Formats: sequence, C-alpha cells, structure tokens
Amino acid sequence: MSEPIAAPAPPSPPVARRRRRRGRRPELGMGQVNINSLLDVLSVIVVFLMKSYSADTVQVKPSPELQVPFSHAAEPAEQSTAITITQHAILVDDQAVLQLQDGHVAASERQGDGMTLKALRDWLQREVAQQKKIAALNKQAPFRGIATLIADRRVPYPLLTQVMYTAGQAEYGTFKFAALHAER
Repeated sequence: MSEPIAAPAPPSPPVARRRRRRGRRPELGMGQVNINSLLDVLSVIVVFLMKSYSADTVQVKPSPELQVPFSHAAEPAEQSTAITITQHAILVDDQAVLQLQDGHVAASERQGDGMTLKALRDWLQREVAQQKKIAALNKQAPFRGIATLIADRRVPYPLLTQVMYTAGQAEYGTFKFAALHAER
C-alpha cells in the first residue's frame, strides 16, 4: 500500500500571525475617515482648478460695452496691472474704480490740472504699494511698473491720456495696449 501522507508542518509563529491579521479588517470608528474617499474628492478638485486656471497673464472678458481693437502684432502679454476702460467705467484688475458718463470723467473726479483722476490714482497707488511689498519678499517678482491698457475702441483720446497720466503719477512708467489678434 501507499505510505500515509504526513501532515504539513505548522507554520512558524510570524507567518501564522500574518495570516490571522489578513483575515480581520479593523472597523472604522466615528473618528476615522476613509482616505480613499478623500483622495477621490481631492483629485476632482485638482482637475477642476487645473481647468479653470489660465496661463494667459491678460484676460479680456467680452462684454457689450467693451469692443477691443484688432492688431497684427503677436507679442505675448506680460504680467502687469490691467486697466480696463469702457464707455461706462474704469476697472483695475476687474474691480470698478471710477464710473464714467458716455466716456467722460465728471469734473468732480478730476484733480489739480484736470488730467489726474483722483479715485484711479489712489487705487493704483495701493496696487503699487502691494506689488512693492511682494517684491520685497520675493526677489523673483520685482516691481516693474508695467500697466496693460485694455480700452474700448470708442474711448475718446483725452480719456485715454488722462488714464495714462494718472497711472504715471502712481509710478507706472511702461504701458502696453491689449488688442485682439487679427488674422492676416
């Protein structure tokens, strides 16, 4: 006859402990959170933020009262303070600073020689102070005094010069004009 089959040797104590631990799963208590759910939510938030982030430094938001002129120039936009001039308002970085009546500034808003727009100057000076604080803390982001003008094509020239003069009073020395790229 055949020989009896010997029973396998009992596993060593560490292997037996591992087998027992695999069989039982710790239950989550009230104070514990499943990390997998948190990672799912976090990944959805990261994807949403990546889609909503724009790499373009100057954003022109379309509106009926802002018709930006066209240009054939293809110079990329730089990081700067955006000053938007429409027929009804002057905005700095999308914040309304000064209201206009049909493209003209009220006499009460002008100061000194009539070229300085008080509310705009005060706002831009605060912006310059903030950018200089950032430059003091971060040497890779120096204050360069660049303002990008996004103006409606129907804005009167005297208003444009008043805005540029006022920005110059607030230490902005370089002006760039935003225009939509026209195909040739």
